[in-house]
Amino acid sequence: MNGELVGNGNPVLKLDPAEYICPDHHIDLTSQVRDVLDEDERPPLAYPGRHRPGAVARPSPFEVLVTCPGPAGGAQSHQLACTGTWTR
Repeated sequence: MNGELVGNGNPVLKLDPAEYICPDHHIDLTSQVRDVLDEDERPPLAYPGRHRPGAVARPSPFEVLVTCPGPAGGAQSHQLACTGTWTR
């Protein structure tokens, strides 16, 4: 995942930490974190800045809220704040 493009032409989203697991229910919430970060709706820039070949993308910090469904049945669903850094 070193900056390669995925099917829609967008760069791969790299997370640190790579996984987000609910500490109470041991459910993987990583896909929800990725979905929230992919919802970035900033308008495209005509001149996004100069990209230097070989330049390394810098990680950006984030904090997102996701919902852990809890055990089967969702009786104990709750929100969880996930923090880390992401790089495209």
